[in-house]
Amino acid sequence: MASTPTDVPPHKFMIPLDEQTAKTAKRTSKLISLEEAGKIIASKKTISLAGSHSADAAMSLIRAAIRAGAKDMTMIPPVTTSIAADLPIAAKMLSKLYLSYVGFEVWGMAPAFRFAAENQTMEIVEADEPFILLGTQAAAGGRPFNTVQYLYDATSHPKLNPEIKTVTDPYTGCTVYTIPPLYSDVFIMHAQACDEFGNAQCWGGSGQERDKAKAAKMVIVQTDQIVPSSEIEKDAGKQTIPGLWVDHVVHVPYAAHPTFSSLNYAPDEEHLKLYIDMVKDGRAQEYIDTYVTGPKDHMDYIERVGGMARMEELRKAVAEG
Repeated sequence: MASTPTDVPPHKFMIPLDEQTAKTAKRTSKLISLEEAGKIIASKKTISLAGSHSADAAMSLIRAAIRAGAKDMTMIPPVTTSIAADLPIAAKMLSKLYLSYVGFEVWGMAPAFRFAAENQTMEIVEADEPFILLGTQAAAGGRPFNTVQYLYDATSHPKLNPEIKTVTDPYTGCTVYTIPPLYSDVFIMHAQACDEFGNAQCWGGSGQERDKAKAAKMVIVQTDQIVPSSEIEKDAGKQTIPGLWVDHVVHVPYAAHPTFSSLNYAPDEEHLKLYIDMVKDGRAQEYIDTYVTGPKDHMDYIERVGGMARMEELRKAVAEG
């Protein structure tokens, strides 16, 4: 009989029912401060993100983790991302990155990532969208790996990525590729609305949120607004992840800035371009000093990027289509 490797964590939903019984029927608020959340994230080793491109990124939590001194972390990003991965690289928060796409679309390659890749200052795992999606699904389902057939036959991924292996399909005898489970210590997610118990709505999202949450030991949600549970209950179909899966909730208005918050406020393209230009010019530390470690709190950050007047402009841009 095959044994389970000791370094593979037990699936968090495979808990005996008697151990899941709550001590009290009264629910407890999961709200914590942004700085508390940053310290928790900084204490972990592997972080997982949702969102896509420059949309719905958990930017306030990322900045808080950098302020808390996060270092030597492994990041499992969404299949496409921009500043949510590039800023942690610029801040030397990461020692390992599972790479699918890190860039700024029409503005080109992510500058901090490019520098790290060219100078080999960080381990980069040559992944792709199927690797991240299927690896996350394997972890979410408590499976030892996921398999694909033919997918990598015409690519160099098996040579570049030692985590892609092969096994013999016991049903056909064919050789298939395996993708390992991508577990994380903490998954951070942006929501447009959430109640204090962690029932979260992401009005856009990439469809990766549920698997990422189930594949993580801990889930922290940043939300633009806290709403009563009755608001969430009005339309259960809009609930992205249930509060049962969430460990902590952080209320941060305009939390995704400078990225887009779906149906809420537009990306701050001026600020994204500023970030790109400063990092390209070798001024990454100046950016971090000004916009990450410098602000005394989140509202001070908002003031430094244009204040509430700028935030209303971004919200108006979405409202007007």
